Amino acid sequence: MADPPREPARDELLPEWPRLVLEGERVLIRSPAPGDEPALIEMATDARVRRYLGGPADPDTAAASARQKVTGQPGQFVIVERATGDVAGSGSLARKRGPWEISYQLRDGFTCRGLAGGRREATSTLLSRAYAVASSLATKQGDDAIALAMADRARSEAVTAGDDAALTAATHVLAITMRRDGHHTAAHNLLVGTAAQLDLSYADPAPGTVAAYGTLLCTAAYTSAQAGDATNADTYLTEAAAAARLLGDHVGSGVHPFSPTTVAMYRISVHTTLDDTGKALEHAAAVNPARLPTAERHGRYLVDTARAWHRHGRPDRAAHALLAAERHAPEDVARASVRDLVATLLYAPTPTPAALRDLAGRIGVS
Repeated sequence: MADPPREPARDELLPEWPRLVLEGERVLIRSPAPGDEPALIEMATDARVRRYLGGPADPDTAAASARQKVTGQPGQFVIVERATGDVAGSGSLARKRGPWEISYQLRDGFTCRGLAGGRREATSTLLSRAYAVASSLATKQGDDAIALAMADRARSEAVTAGDDAALTAATHVLAITMRRDGHHTAAHNLLVGTAAQLDLSYADPAPGTVAAYGTLLCTAAYTSAQAGDATNADTYLTEAAAAARLLGDHVGSGVHPFSPTTVAMYRISVHTTLDDTGKALEHAAAVNPARLPTAERHGRYLVDTARAWHRHGRPDRAAHALLAAERHAPEDVARASVRDLVATLLYAPTPTPAALRDLAGRIGVS
């Protein structure tokens, strides 16, 4: 009997935690940052705040702990009162006694103000984000069993949270794991069904809801393309492009930022999958890299372009795209699927850059 999937440790589960930003009506939850140290030290040394949390720490220990937290320690967060911008509290996501737990504390003076209201929803949003990141990490490492388990937990927590951005991120990663397991129809139905639950019928829908809707349709388009359904893929991309136009210059926030550039990137992968590589490369050429919101997105764009060039019969151009992708997002180039592409390009019948073999060595391709 196969061993059950191993749950990742905290540092594995939360590799992208330093970018955490969650917004509520009255508070913002984000990772600790330089400048937060005085508030963190105050809480750690306040006997009233620490009354039931092991007592106050001495000032030197509190200062050392604060410095560690602001350098990006996974699982740590601060609670900021939106009205004032003040750090109102802090907390952590950790696995201390069995299940994952979220604990928090509020500074003296910020209690009894309703800032911790809806804490079940906030807790579920944090857990959903953590599990979604874990699923994506497992997918990159080729561990589909863990990816599926983490994605399912992410969506369950997102449903409890009732947050569109969290639900979109969790549904996105769950659909990917289902698709990789061969369940294209189920993944398609999950994506389209979740998109249908988002209400865009009123005159001025919230940007976050529009972004969530568009992101789900983009993922549905790629899922349809993998199933060979060009008609549905085109329909979903057209609807996603219309959603992106509603946002204008606003880039939808959340784990998966959404904009017209997002749709253009999906057109590359959709047309490549449908063997229309000429169209895929047209869309690749139309993307303005300056509009890509993160280095990871830039790397993914270049990897998708490399796949299009490879399928188009130009391994040399594919190799150049992969070398550029490594400069922007080396961890993305180390994924199993990209290593397979590099291995194929090494033995292409036409010349490829000598630097490709160096890249192969760096990512473990012989």
